[in-house]
Amino acid sequence: MAEPGITPLVLAWEPEEVALLRQAQALGLPLAESWVVALEEEFFRLNNLPERIAQLFQGVFGVRIDEERLLWAAEEAERQVRESYLLPERAEAFLAALKGGGPFLLRRAGSGAFRLADSPQEALFVLKRLWAEAFRVEAILARHPALLPEPLPVLVQRAGGAVEDPFLSLDLSQALGREVVVYTWEGRVVRIESSHGG
Repeated sequence: MAEPGITPLVLAWEPEEVALLRQAQALGLPLAESWVVALEEEFFRLNNLPERIAQLFQGVFGVRIDEERLLWAAEEAERQVRESYLLPERAEAFLAALKGGGPFLLRRAGSGAFRLADSPQEALFVLKRLWAEAFRVEAILARHPALLPEPLPVLVQRAGGAVEDPFLSLDLSQALGREVVVYTWEGRVVRIESSHGG
């Protein structure tokens, strides 16, 4: 298993969307500069978040859901994730990889929902906010009985948005032999959505 961290897309291996982005790059399509961040599991473990969050949710799920306690626990869990820290060397590597101008688009691989950051430092804060969003009430109820989310890589891309490109979608679908939807920013590919989802 590779050491967790921030990896340029060209060196990263992750299933589905990251693989699609690499295939598009191999076919000569211009990609937004992209990195894959695989730090969530280490971040949670080193900050003792699984145990801390489990304590917050004690008594929430019983015969009936204690809605008031659920709302409080979810809010507190989000706060604890946002206020926890990456290892200093991980944070430094993240900031060093993103040096230069923004904006940056951050999202979980396979997800179209994204957040924007203007600088590497802001991108680091956004990364933790993405992890914290897994503790919104709707997200918790959707994965219940699992309390913690599946650790998924986060894509960080030098882009300010993502707009569907129907012509590039058609071209890439033909080249790959399967239907995909391509999203771009200023002529560079940012996201590829498979018709199978993700």
